[in-house]
Amino acid sequence: MLNFKEKLRGKDKLETLENYSILFIFLGGITLSFGIGSTIITPRGWPVILAMLGSLIAFLSTLTLILIWLIREFKGE
Repeated sequence: MLNFKEKLRGKDKLETLENYSILFIFLGGITLSFGIGSTIITPRGWPVILAMLGSLIAFLSTLTLILIWLIREFKGE
């Protein structure tokens, strides 16, 4: 686990945030897929909430990544 955390750490704070944001996009996508797949069993309840939570995580992480790229572009890195 420690080696995984070191791989996520970047040269500066923005790169570290970018790496974590990409990780959360993947985790949100996995959660969304698991929630959608679980709705086959029952179309209401926890699977629907899980799908909505996964889509929210992926969406917010994507927005964060776009903001990081904009900050990096305006800073001139």
